[in-house]
Amino acid sequence: MPIKVSQRGQVTSMAEAVSAHARQVLASGQQTDMIYMNVGQPSTGAPERAMQALNDYAEQDILGYTPVSGLPLLKNRIAQHYQEDYGVTVDPERIFITFGASGAFILTFLGLFDAGQKIALPLPCYPAYLHTMEMMGLTPVLLPTKLENNYQPTIEDIENCGEQFDAIVLTSPGNPTGSMMSPDELKTMIDYCHAHDIMVISDEIYHGITFDPNKKAETALAYSNDVLVMNSFSKYYSAPGWRCGWMVLPEHVVGNIANVARNMYVSPNAPSQIVAAACFDCRDELNQHVQRYAANRDLLMRELPKTGFIDAPAPDGAFYYYAKVDGLQEDSLDFCKAMMEATGVVAAAGSDFDAIGGKHYVRFSYAGSTERMQEAVHRLQSWR
Repeated sequence: MPIKVSQRGQVTSMAEAVSAHARQVLASGQQTDMIYMNVGQPSTGAPERAMQALNDYAEQDILGYTPVSGLPLLKNRIAQHYQEDYGVTVDPERIFITFGASGAFILTFLGLFDAGQKIALPLPCYPAYLHTMEMMGLTPVLLPTKLENNYQPTIEDIENCGEQFDAIVLTSPGNPTGSMMSPDELKTMIDYCHAHDIMVISDEIYHGITFDPNKKAETALAYSNDVLVMNSFSKYYSAPGWRCGWMVLPEHVVGNIANVARNMYVSPNAPSQIVAAACFDCRDELNQHVQRYAANRDLLMRELPKTGFIDAPAPDGAFYYYAKVDGLQEDSLDFCKAMMEATGVVAAAGSDFDAIGGKHYVRFSYAGSTERMQEAVHRLQSWR
């Protein structure tokens, strides 16, 4: 008798479909040199000083289980980061170390919401939010946004959606667009949500990767202690494979999250936490990566519209170019497959980020080397 499988395992991954097709293209010999602009990860490893810090620490510690909320060493360093970078005082007891930002929203959805509760997702958005909610029995409320608002949600968008919900996920800088909310816009949104009993979940994973010194990425903690903030060492800190992130929690929910985490996995990864704590002291190296992202951003914004990738918001941060494909009549997943077969350039399908309006869009990640970005532009220009 076949084993019956859960419906949770039936949630498909469009990102994996793109990656699988890339492997098929390589195996077939259609392309021998793929340029992967589909995955949002830095092309550089963890900072050298952070790796050395782990070696030094391991000489005098067995790296065993840590407290379920994380090592005090790392939590205190994160609290210092909020004071230094934002002028915000955060009690380390409100900080919870997680398996990347992905682990943070898994714990959030499990620990703070029951099946059937509604969480708003401004579109386009990171697709794992949606899929994780569906697997946990939560109800996503898809909230379309507008290009003229840089694909960031407004109060008008919320009031026009026609649904009530328990929480909203904000991401600034955003994925897939790289757009940001101004500090005033963020404060206005938080005030509105508090007045309407809507919990604010602020995913700040791309903080540190911004390009205009006059446009500040403000933390939601600057305006309220009753918001939930997520972050990670996978983007600015260039340590994605170490799977280390954190949350800053409202004080009254810390116990809920600890109960879920303790029963799920005992404690976060000890070596990753040592590397993460040292990353804060590697700003010179990390800021060089941001300078490269800025050069890549300028290259794509200048050249890709010439090849039919249009109507992209100017990315204020992160490392993504989210563009409409001029003349695309069918779904963007098929377009991405055809593009990689013809050029070896792999991009993410817009349909993955926006099931309502994303079928004519693609997302390019420009976190690679500038030389590879130039080669990608050359191939796309020759093809389009």
